[in-house]
Order: sequence, then C-alpha cells, then structure tokens
Amino acid sequence: MQIGCTKNLLDYINIKPAPVDLAADPVLSWSANLINIGRRKAIVAANDSSRCGFVLLGIKAGDIKKLNKLMTDGIRACFEAECISPELIERYIADCGEVTFTKTANRIVVARLNKLCEKTLYFSDEYTDGLIQRQILRELNDDFVAGGSIPVKGYFIAYQKLASDLFTRYGVSPYQSHAAELEVELELESICRRRIIVPLCYTFRQLHKVLQGLFSWRNCHLHDFLIEQYPDGRLKYRLIGASEVDKHEGETTRPDGMVLLSEIFPAYNHIIYNYDFGDNWIHKISLVRIIDDFENNVAVCTSGEGDAPPEDVGGQSGYAEMLRVLADPDDPDYESMKSWVNGMKWKKYNADEVNIDLKLWSR
Repeated sequence: MQIGCTKNLLDYINIKPAPVDLAADPVLSWSANLINIGRRKAIVAANDSSRCGFVLLGIKAGDIKKLNKLMTDGIRACFEAECISPELIERYIADCGEVTFTKTANRIVVARLNKLCEKTLYFSDEYTDGLIQRQILRELNDDFVAGGSIPVKGYFIAYQKLASDLFTRYGVSPYQSHAAELEVELELESICRRRIIVPLCYTFRQLHKVLQGLFSWRNCHLHDFLIEQYPDGRLKYRLIGASEVDKHEGETTRPDGMVLLSEIFPAYNHIIYNYDFGDNWIHKISLVRIIDDFENNVAVCTSGEGDAPPEDVGGQSGYAEMLRVLADPDDPDYESMKSWVNGMKWKKYNADEVNIDLKLWSR
C-alpha cells in the first residue's frame, strides 16, 4: 500500500520516502498530512480515489515505530464506520500489501487531502483522547469531492465513491454488518412506538441522530442514554451527549460519541433514551435480536405505530392539551394552536417519510 506523505509528515516521521509508483491503483493508495488540531499533532489520511479518510489525533514521537499498524487500523476503522463487510475489509487490506511511504502522488490527491484536513477543524468539540477518532468518521466522509465518475456538477460524495470503488473491484455489495433490531417506545398516554434496525458499528451519538429522525425531533435539546441503575434507582451508568450534563455521585458517564452500540448490545437488553430535559421525552429501547448480515449502511425503520409530539409542546401534559384543542374547532385556542403546530412542522407518522429522514440523520 502506497501512502503518499506531505513534506510536513515526512519530516516528522524522518523516513526516506520510496519512489512514487505512478501506476499504483488509487483505490489501494492513500495520502497523509501532519497538522495541528488544537495543541495536538494529527495525521489526516485520505484514500486517493474516494477521498474517504480518517484522523489519528495525539500522535507522538513514540508512535512512529508503529505507524504502519496505526495507518492500517485507521483504514479498517474508516471502512467499519461505513458498514463495509468485515470479509471485504480484510480482502482489501491484504490486496494493499506492505505499507510504503512515498511523496504525494499528484496535485489532485493533495488538493483532496487538503480539503479533508480543512474539514477536520469542524469537529473541534468532538475530539477525544483516543488516537483513531471513530466518532467523526461518518460525518467526515459525507462530503462532496471535486471530479470523479459519479458526477453531480462534477462532484461525487466520498462515502458513495468508496462503496462504488469496492463494488467495481470485488463485484459484490460492499455493505454487510452486525446490527441490532430495536423496539423503541416513547412514553406517552397514547401508543407511539417504532422498530428499527441499526448497525452495531454506530456510536450512540449516531443512534441519537437516528432517534431524532425516527420521531421527527429536530435535535434542539440535550439528551442522554441511561444504561444501568442501582437497585435503589440511582443512576449507575449513563452515556451523555454534552459535557455540561449534570453528573451524580457514584455514576459512570461516558461521551455517547465514544461508545459503539456493540459495547452495549447484547450485554444490555433494555436501556432508556431521554431527549429534552425540560419536556422529558422518555424512550424505552428494547433489544429484539442481533442480526449477523445486515446489508445496509444506514438505519432502517421496519414498522411503527402512533404519532410523536412536536418539539417544545410542554411534555406529556402539553401534548395531551394540544390534541384536545385540535380536536375541537370551537375551542377559543384552536386557531392559535393550529398556527403554532403548523409552524413547528409537526407531521403524523409515515413509514416512507421516516426512512427518507433516516437516510439523512444516519449520516
């Protein structure tokens, strides 16, 4: 595998570059740069064909001796985040062969690499202490890239080009992953439930986004996932979406962007998702089964029943009041309530529309 390095990176790793193989397959070749993100050094790598990439943050001098492995691990994490088949990932890495570091191949790959480096700065609030920044990979690679064989006014989308490249090379659908089928019930006086299939390689931050699309929320408020409680009801283990969320004595909290679904399911069968700590929308999530061969890279809603409330309606009591007023055109508050609801773009449950939303929220 040829990894074309910028001068900054070559100077840092102090490796004499091998000659550039101009005939190397760009699908099997990568380019990398060394940048600073905050006060930490980072290696940003991009595939020469698709421009999909990854970030190794917090690189130190001691990491240079294992850089070959770190780059391979980064590629594997990049592919895993896109739900690429594990077998296909291993075939790809085997086809890449031994890692060789060269100078960058050409101006096109350098331009794409520079754009990816620029995009890494968008995630300044989401970086963690781990080297491979898994929690940003899907968003990082959901980007328009200039040129290519999938034209949209001369652009292609990075993660779609990756899938196309792998299909062309191997002749099989690239997507296959372990997934969880989940039953999600919103705690209301009326029935409101959904059943979804979600890849286990998703982080809980991604699951949060899926749940936003699933119930037509708009991601306006704080949230958390309650994983485990003590027998007396105190919080024991919780995943949080923001550092300013209150923490309790004796409680373990972790950023939801750093925890994969595979770490929780199937070890736990029931968890709770709470959205909007004011209205307090409690979603009970139950594991139905684990699926070994899910052939999709986005979450899918397979069934549902009942409508979800609009944002900022005032919790269960406010929603009940909203429904009561809307059911009575003679109510003095009917027109103002109807106008408010229309302004909130509230809509009734529709399976097709939900799955369209999930394609967007799953990124």
